[in-house]
Order: sequence, then C-alpha cells, then structure tokens
Amino acid sequence: MFLLQIRYEFLRFLRSPLAWLLLFVLALSVGFGLQNGRYRAAEKQTAIGKMLETQQLDLEKQKGQADSIARKLKTANGWWQDPTNVIVVGGMWRGGRVTAIEPTPQSVLATGMSDLHHNAWRLTLMGKEPWGGSELENPDNLAFGAFDLSFVLVYLLPLLVIAVSFNLISGEREQGTLALQLAQPQAAGRLFFHKMMARCTFLGALILAVVLPGLAMSGIALTTPAAWQTVTVALLYSLFWFLVALGINLRGGSSAQNALLCIGAWLLLTLIVPALASMLAEKIHPVPSRATFLNQLREADRYIESKREGLLDDFYKQHPSYTRKAEADKGWKDWYREDFYLYAFDQNIKDSIEQFYVAPAERQAAFAESLTLASPALSVHRQMTELARTSQRALKSIEPQLDEAQRNWAAWFMKKFEADQSLTPADYEACMRFPDRVQASTVPGGQAGLGWLVLQCLLAGAWAWWSSRRMPLIFN
Repeated sequence: MFLLQIRYEFLRFLRSPLAWLLLFVLALSVGFGLQNGRYRAAEKQTAIGKMLETQQLDLEKQKGQADSIARKLKTANGWWQDPTNVIVVGGMWRGGRVTAIEPTPQSVLATGMSDLHHNAWRLTLMGKEPWGGSELENPDNLAFGAFDLSFVLVYLLPLLVIAVSFNLISGEREQGTLALQLAQPQAAGRLFFHKMMARCTFLGALILAVVLPGLAMSGIALTTPAAWQTVTVALLYSLFWFLVALGINLRGGSSAQNALLCIGAWLLLTLIVPALASMLAEKIHPVPSRATFLNQLREADRYIESKREGLLDDFYKQHPSYTRKAEADKGWKDWYREDFYLYAFDQNIKDSIEQFYVAPAERQAAFAESLTLASPALSVHRQMTELARTSQRALKSIEPQLDEAQRNWAAWFMKKFEADQSLTPADYEACMRFPDRVQASTVPGGQAGLGWLVLQCLLAGAWAWWSSRRMPLIFN
C-alpha cells in the first residue's frame, strides 16, 4: 500500500504545473544562494590573501633595510622611519601585525553577522584596532541581508511545502477521489497514515534532490558533518510545515481556505513573530545609545588627562633609575615609556565604560536566543549561522584568539624596548612567524537551533493530532 501511494503521489506531482514551477524556483534559488555565498567567501579570501602578502613583502623589505643599517651601509631618516626601532615595527602609529579572520569552508551556507564585522585587525603594542575598514555594500543588501542558503531555507522552502500540501485532503475530497480510496478493503486510519507518509517521503526526496547537488557544487563535501546537518535542518523544517499544512487540512476546510491559512501561518512564523521577538528583546533589555557612550569616552579622556601628572609622579618614584625630564627635553623613548605606563590606567577606565554598554547588549542577545522556540524560522537561521560559524557567538569566540595574539606580540617587543635593544634581521624572522590568521571555532551550544527545531516539529505534530481528534468526521 505504501509503495502504491508513493507512485500515486509521483503521478500527481507530474500533473501539477505549480509544483513543478516552485520546485524549479527552489532549485534555482538554492543554487544561486550557494553560489553567492561561495563568491563572497572567495572574494573575502582573495582580499585577505593580498593583504597578508603585502604585509609579508613589507617585512621582507624592512628586513633588508635593517640588515643594511646593522652593517652601517645606510642610516635611517629619523627614528620614526627606522626599521630597527621596536616602537616603529611593533606598532604605535604605524607598524603592527595585521591578523585576518579567515572564512571557514562552510561559511558559504550563511552570511550571518560576518558582513557587520571587520575582516582583519591590526595588533599593536597597545591593543588591536580594525584594519581595512568595513565592506562597501549596497544599503539595500545590508538592510535585507545577503541572499544565501539560509535565506532560501527560511523563506522559500516553506512555500514549496505549502504548495504540495495545502490540499492534502481537501483536494481529493473535492475531486471525489478520497471516497474512492476509502472504498478500498483497508482501514481508514491505516490508509490515511500510508497516504501521509507517502506524501512526506516524496517531499523529503524532492528536497534532497535539490539541496544535495547544490552543496556538492558549492564545494562542500557530502561526507562532512556540515553537509548532513544542513540536510537535516532542511528536512526537519519541511516536516514542520508539512505538519502545519496537515493540521489545517484536518480541520475540514476547502482548498482555498487551507491555502489562505497556510500562507497566513507562513507570514506569522517567518516574518511577524521574528520581528516581534526582536522588538521584545530590545524593550526588555535596552542598550544605551551610541552617542552617550562616545560622550562618556570623551569625559574619560579628560579625567585621564587630569590624573596624568600624579600617575607620572608615582611612576618615577617606582622607577628611580629613570630621570623625569622637562617636556622640551624628552626624547621619543621617554614619551613612549610614560605612555606605556599610563596605558593600563587608561584601559581600565575605558573597559569599564565599554562593559556598561556591552553587558546589556549581551543580555539582549541571550534573551533573543531564548525566544527561538517562538518560530522555526529563528531555529533554522540560528542553526545555519552556527554551522557556517558566522553567528554572533562564533565571531565573538575569535576575540580571545586575537587578544592572546596581541599580548604575545606586545610582550615580545616590550621585552626588547625595556632592554633598549634594536631589531636585527634575525628578529624579523621571528616576527614573520607570528600568526596572521585566525578562524572561528565551534562554540558550545552549537546544536541548540537543531534541538529547538525538533521540539517545534513535535509541537506541530501534536497540533495536527489534536486537529484530527476534533474533526473525526473529516473522512465521511
């Protein structure tokens, strides 16, 4: 009976121009979304490669100049252009180590928050700063998001499921074929179960036929966990919408009514509920304005300047080997020695101000994640960005790597600065061995979106069962 129903569903699909059209549009969208993601990742990889290649060439050039200075074949035109000066190479107003955030192979699946974050950072003796600026992008693209596989799954895949399932029962009842099927020598419940399983299986086969070739052509091996988790997300999301359509059919309405209710459910769960969840998170956990943050930083600068003389008095008391000089008599080493001492005080104050704004933002993001159960669209988006490692949490996980790299870079140069040493060609070889790439890693709770999606499928199944219990005469 099950195989017969599968054959029936296949023949029925062949006679449906709308289903063929939607399948073609979905296949085209999946291919374009993956190709667009692949193009963006390749473009970013090319830009990173050129940036790091330029940095390597500059270091090689400075190494040759340092060698010439060490051999006394030439002299530097001022300390600020001296390639043997640890301050110049280590990075104060120039120099430093450019470290790029390398996209992962599965980043083609979802752009996530990656288009809002910088691709590279310059590590200096006093911290890190964005390097290369933000991407120049069409404002419409930034407003609506990139067209990637995550976008296709969240918004377009449900439309195919609805087109195939909105008249699951009502269509056959209106055409009179349901009564003919019930006339067979089979129990009505068993017949209905086989019919639903056949339609669901056929729908899953269509999705596999679209998604698997797209992943393979985008360069993601089908044997990788990312590929199979993507397929699992697509199948579970399709199952959710199939169960929603089934529950609507079981209420006994006409095909037109079912279609309107299915589209209404799609609008509610993919557009309205996520927007309401975002608004609710902003209202419950508001983040102070950027203007207030900048004003407090300016006030902090004035406060730090007012404390400068007292802090320097403490510094020279703690280091009697250094002689405090008048402003006009200070050399570049004296200025930077004082700046390095004041930096810790400066940074502690600014970090406390920044934390006052970062903490509410983190609470807002955590609360928004807790609302994932409200919509399967949120679950799919969350899981896809976690797989692509372009979620806010994945990008946040890169910061400890960058901070550690910056501390190692600064400590290496500060050791030479305190010993009053100059850089040699051998030191440049050591500089070139510092890491210049970091990559987002898997973060704890990376499967939470998948877990929420399973729970939402169970809830949709329970609702479909409840609808069937309320309308027991639907097959009469």
